[in-house]
Amino acid sequence: PSPLLPSLLLLLLLWMLPDPVAPQELNPRGRNVCRAPGSQVPTCCAGWRQQGDECGIAVCEGNSTCSENEVCVRPGECRCRHGYFGANCDTKCPRQFWGPDCKELCSCHPHGQCEDVTGQCTCHARRWGARCEHACQCQHGTCHPRSGACRCEPGWWGAQCASACYCSATSRCDPQTGACLCHAGWWGRSCNNQCACNSSPCEQQSGRCQCRERTFGARCDRYCQCFRGRCHPVDGTCACEPGYRGKYCREPCPAGFYGLGCRRRCGQCKGQQPCTVAEGRCLTCEPGWNGTKCDQPCATGFYGEGCSHRCPPCRDGHACNHVTGKCTRCNAGWIGDRCETKCSNGTYGEDCAFVCADCGSGHCDFQSGRCLCSPGVHGPHCNVTCPPGLHGADCAQACSCHEDSCDPVTGACHLETNQRKGVMGAGALLVLLVCLLLSLLGCCCACRGKDPARRPRPRRELSLGRKKAPHRLCGRFSRISMKLPRIPLRRQKLPKVVVAHHDLDNTLNCSFLEPPSGLEQPSPSWSSRASFSSFDTTDEGPVYCVPHEEAPEESRDKAATDVPAPETPRKKTPIQKPPRKKSREAAGELGRAGAPTL
Repeated sequence: PSPLLPSLLLLLLLWMLPDPVAPQELNPRGRNVCRAPGSQVPTCCAGWRQQGDECGIAVCEGNSTCSENEVCVRPGECRCRHGYFGANCDTKCPRQFWGPDCKELCSCHPHGQCEDVTGQCTCHARRWGARCEHACQCQHGTCHPRSGACRCEPGWWGAQCASACYCSATSRCDPQTGACLCHAGWWGRSCNNQCACNSSPCEQQSGRCQCRERTFGARCDRYCQCFRGRCHPVDGTCACEPGYRGKYCREPCPAGFYGLGCRRRCGQCKGQQPCTVAEGRCLTCEPGWNGTKCDQPCATGFYGEGCSHRCPPCRDGHACNHVTGKCTRCNAGWIGDRCETKCSNGTYGEDCAFVCADCGSGHCDFQSGRCLCSPGVHGPHCNVTCPPGLHGADCAQACSCHEDSCDPVTGACHLETNQRKGVMGAGALLVLLVCLLLSLLGCCCACRGKDPARRPRPRRELSLGRKKAPHRLCGRFSRISMKLPRIPLRRQKLPKVVVAHHDLDNTLNCSFLEPPSGLEQPSPSWSSRASFSSFDTTDEGPVYCVPHEEAPEESRDKAATDVPAPETPRKKTPIQKPPRKKSREAAGELGRAGAPTL
């Protein structure tokens, strides 16, 4: 072989040896630690050797080297070991002394000897106690040095080893009871009988064989056929180990089962992987499962692969499914992954599993399934109209109408039969009144066209006449007053209409309609004077005609205007408009005095 091969092998061995342990770094503030000149690295002071992170071992070298029975206590200083004294530390301490320079007195002398360093007593034979102060009472044995209990010699038994044993050589005597304890392969009271168990031990009292492992039978002469189990010592039946089954324990547990007798089911191993047949461990778990056997669901608030996902919040604080993360349950009336969707399509309750009943004029509550009725109806199925006097949602509002007759939905008051007849009569009278007014207008216009007294007048007079009485109605009736009857409609009345016509000195005058007075005004429709007027006018307000009894001067002025005026100009006199309030009051009095009530 090559001469380099041994060298290479040696280098390889040296390379494979572990590195020596590096010395511990010294504490700069430790005992006997110094700094070398010009260096900041701590090192042991002269005469000291490192011990841990300090320098606690004194060094005596050269001429100061200590002898065999000496110990170095300081650099260059030696002292006798414990148990020795003398100039050269070569003399051992007497039995009654111990310690450094033999200065400590031994407390167990003369029945024992002290240890040189600690002073602990070692008692002489047949003595016991902390200071060897007790004598041993064992007749055929020794005492325990601390408790004094007897340890009998072979062939003796009892508390003080005073009784002799009567056992054969194939046994030993029990030191407490004196009974013979047979050696292996022997049985009987005196251990005189040999076991017939094919090298297996037998029971000491009966001699029944106690077969060794993998043997069975009365004499332990049959061998066990169990592959992964133990045989019964008598009939050889196999008791299989966990994870195996069969007559001879050769079949492992089927997939999904494990344990003793394959009676335990595996956890949620990922991908239906088999678990270990003995312990049931899984390599990895399915989403939502945890633990070495994958038999523990994720902790509350987590789900998914490795239970690493935090559950999103569910409505009403319900927990999520540890596998999918969906809400485990929802309150009645809600469904969805987050319980965010109301029941629909006529369903209600938990998981929307119930079908709503027919609610008629209402709808089904999505949580309880109770019918919520529309205004005007009530009942379990919303098919009963509100009773008289009630209306609105659940018929909870009382009617405010006379005799409690109102619309069950809106609460609007209904008109009774008599009230309807009154309204129809009032409407008919109003139509007749309008026809009468139209007839009067036609008569007046016809009469005005045939009157010879009306001839052309100067432009000035015509202008004065227009300003004085614009939009007058023609007529020859002196006083006609009509008043509609007051027909009560709950809290309102139809307006009273007064028609008056005035004729002074058989001349043409105006006809007019007057609104009722403020005391008689029943309806807001008559509250505006402008709404009452049926004529367009250029004056600031409605035009009223004043009866002749209350304004004679104005009548004379009117008659004078009908006579042709001379050509000479005269002083222009302004035409005064009668006070509005007075005319209305006079017209009202005239109407009340001369108009019949229909």
